[in-house]
Amino acid sequence: MTRASLFLTLALGGLLSACSQPERGEVSAAGLIAQNFSVTQEVLTNFQGVDAALRADCKRAGGSGAICSTYRISLLNQGPAISAEQRDWTLYFHSIRRTFNLRNRDDFTLEHVKGDLHRLVPTISFAGIGAGEALELDFLAENWMQFESDFMPRLFVVDGEGEAHVIASTDSDSIDGLVLPINRNNPDNWKRTSADANQLASATSRYADFNAASPLQGDSWRARIIPQPLTVEVTGEPVALGTGIAVDAGPLQSPSLHAFRQRLEQLQLAPTGPGAFSVRVDIDESRFDGKTAGAYRLDVGERSAQILGFDQAGAFNGLQSLLALVDVKSRTLARARVEDAPRFQHRGLFLDVGRNFHSKDVVLKLLDQMAAYKLNRFHFHLSDDEGWRLEIPGLPELTEVGGKRCFDPSETRCLLPQLGSGPDSDNNGSGYFSVDDYIEIVRYARARHIEVIPEFDMPAHARAAVVAMEARYKRLVDELPEQAAEYRLVDPEDNTQYLSVQFYDDSYINPCIDSTYRFVGKLIREVQAMHRAAGAPLASWHFGGDEAVNILAADSFEDAPGNDPEKGDAPAAARQKPWSQSPACQKLVASGEVDAIDELGELYARRVSDLVADAGIPTMAAWNDGVKRIEDAGEELATEENYVNSWAPLFWGGGDESAHLAEAGFEVVQSHSDFLYFDMPYEVDPKESGYYWASRYIDTQKTFSYAPLNTAQLAEVSTDRDGNAWSATAPAADFAERVRGIQGQLWSEAVRTDAQVEYMIFPRLLALAERAWHRADWELSPVAGQQFSAETDTVDKAALAADWREFAATVGNKELLKLDLGGVGYRIPVPGAVSEGGELKMALPFPGLPLEYFDGDHWQPVDGEILAEGVRAVRARSADGRRAGRAVELALSQPATAQR
Repeated sequence: MTRASLFLTLALGGLLSACSQPERGEVSAAGLIAQNFSVTQEVLTNFQGVDAALRADCKRAGGSGAICSTYRISLLNQGPAISAEQRDWTLYFHSIRRTFNLRNRDDFTLEHVKGDLHRLVPTISFAGIGAGEALELDFLAENWMQFESDFMPRLFVVDGEGEAHVIASTDSDSIDGLVLPINRNNPDNWKRTSADANQLASATSRYADFNAASPLQGDSWRARIIPQPLTVEVTGEPVALGTGIAVDAGPLQSPSLHAFRQRLEQLQLAPTGPGAFSVRVDIDESRFDGKTAGAYRLDVGERSAQILGFDQAGAFNGLQSLLALVDVKSRTLARARVEDAPRFQHRGLFLDVGRNFHSKDVVLKLLDQMAAYKLNRFHFHLSDDEGWRLEIPGLPELTEVGGKRCFDPSETRCLLPQLGSGPDSDNNGSGYFSVDDYIEIVRYARARHIEVIPEFDMPAHARAAVVAMEARYKRLVDELPEQAAEYRLVDPEDNTQYLSVQFYDDSYINPCIDSTYRFVGKLIREVQAMHRAAGAPLASWHFGGDEAVNILAADSFEDAPGNDPEKGDAPAAARQKPWSQSPACQKLVASGEVDAIDELGELYARRVSDLVADAGIPTMAAWNDGVKRIEDAGEELATEENYVNSWAPLFWGGGDESAHLAEAGFEVVQSHSDFLYFDMPYEVDPKESGYYWASRYIDTQKTFSYAPLNTAQLAEVSTDRDGNAWSATAPAADFAERVRGIQGQLWSEAVRTDAQVEYMIFPRLLALAERAWHRADWELSPVAGQQFSAETDTVDKAALAADWREFAATVGNKELLKLDLGGVGYRIPVPGAVSEGGELKMALPFPGLPLEYFDGDHWQPVDGEILAEGVRAVRARSADGRRAGRAVELALSQPATAQR
């Protein structure tokens, strides 16, 4: 090549480079897209409408059982054109459904990154995006999308320099405007299959549901305590509280007294002068026949009240019942004599802060309300694939890397974005509790007689820990190789190709290497020290174990009974079981310590049990996945007590699973996902938020109907997730003796904010508390082999309905206002509405809330008779009137449909 031709080549190369690269100060194509593109996401065709050709495409792509749906991301360019030469950018987006291909274009390459993170890379055939042009991207994805919350916010674009830019129109925790109505392209897209028997919520259906039984007559709700005591005797008319409530706490410990006084302040019942209603507290276990921790007696007279506790917890519980008798609206106190004791020792609430971080403030608020309704176990899920949330002294990478999400492909500074967190580190995917934060939480809980049960989920769901400890290894390996390997969680020679339920290929810690157990031992010691500093010795260690053995080989998946790729027991692309190619694990199997790779989850459980017992911690817990192959807990585990959270949906045999665990020597905490998972939607309405693999809805009434000792009876009063009947068989009578309690769960994949935490938990928490504390008359004792289904008629449904009516009236007339005063943003129910004789008729599940209608110009209070003609929408307000719930647009001459 001559010097002249070389010069010409370099000049042309520079010119082409100038066309594709922005000059200094010029906005890149990625920047222009982030600034100027508006985005919408929508379902095109859900599973029930998939034709044969699409099913074939789905199966070829690897879809489980050829179950697929299609969806669209539309990007409208509201700025200058992006030219064909400007293709040095990559679009990243989140999809909780494994997305297989881009169906309608060949100018992008689709790649799965990690978890729910996918990306599109423009190819050489990219023709640009003109000003005003819409780029429609149609995808084929596994499974179905039935609720708008399946879509995630914060799409982002990465430029040629590796800098990430959030698309501004998507940069919000809200998906309003970002996600189009599920039924936009097909009125049946809300269905999972064509045979889906659920009913889509509408104004009309809600009205029918809320009026299914006659309303409560009278005002028995005034003396109704939630949760309901063993006995309540009304002894007179309610008394006015005047200047508040003054407590002579007697032997009640000062932290608990301080907590109660905070509650008085919260409810505006603190004494403000002479004439306050006086309350005397005593503790004397010798005056109780039984030895039931938490028992109490309460006697409310005309001028004073007396509380006698069996113990400190009992005295505190009595004070909560005193406040439950208060109607804060009228500042009156119902007069009653109460004898009471708890039903279960474990009355729990679970909060996941791993998937999305939630603040200390909301944790403390939850503890306040748990105490008010006598829940006493706070199960704190502090780690998952998407985040590590507790500072551990000596292991800074756990929070510096594992506690933060940002765009760093090397993942040495942070985890990659997930679940709509976006590429910036200031998001709900980032955050952790310091040692001092955790000590404060444990101390705060202890004052309210609540045990904090920390959980670090392993050996599965552990990606945040794995990545963090790999970052630690890389930092130290050159200078301190032995120290670098001390807490490493993977076998570096493990070449297993697997895919977890959440689509990670690197999320399992290795149970066959010593460094794993050094890591767990370190965790136990450090968390134990925090509890000791809080004055609340660590009594329970929850090692997780969730979905630890649920990855199956692809050729066995579709035939495995009960499997569901959505809660996965595994996506079909899982070709190898975790650890199957790990030399360390192969050596362990060869040694005979375990017979097969399948038993490594239980090996992990046994070794952790040894560590927990050696630390002097009496109780170890797990999700049932992690111990399902243990045959005798007493023989195989070193810990004194062992319990399991049994979560499988009841219509998939969850009741049988609980019975199996009890037979294996575990105590059982009933945690069934189709009744007690508060991340499920409240109703069958795509506008509601939540996952729905276990149930299309869990409203407060459904949780209230739960029967923990005999879950088989629920087959008479509920349907499966497709709205169809199911059947179940009752366990043996002695199963009841192994039930340690019940627990409600909030997983946080679709819960990005503290406000969403409160919306999803309340008011369902009140029904949870009712079932955890009180056994209702309509709950049946288990009789071995007794069958239940929609065809049987054994449950006293009239008694259940009557019990619910009084509970609902109490919630609506008394308790929701208390939640308002506590600053709790509970879900305001969506009203039902119909036109009867030209008059607007409305109904709510909880009476007493203000109702409004929209006349086309203004929202007006519903007060007296309202003509239906001209009513455009209806809604309810919170008990204090300050917040409005979701409105329903009406066309009362037509069947009403639910709208945002």
